[in-house]
Amino acid sequence: IPACEWAKFRCTGAMPDKMQTVNTRIFKEWLPGNPEFEMAFHMNIEWYSNGDTSSENYESAIWIPVKRIK
Repeated sequence: IPACEWAKFRCTGAMPDKMQTVNTRIFKEWLPGNPEFEMAFHMNIEWYSNGDTSSENYESAIWIPVKRIK
């Protein structure tokens, strides 16, 4: 994985719904409308905590590689 800057998005809620909701918002809202960043390369990292994945307090995250738009 090349070194780069990462945009990190926290997900709190039951899986898989919360992760899917955050992922959709990243790629349909945050990234297309962001005047500062674009994807550096096509991949993302998903992080999952320990615990009950059906809990509304379950923690996970999505990281996407970004580069600043000049």
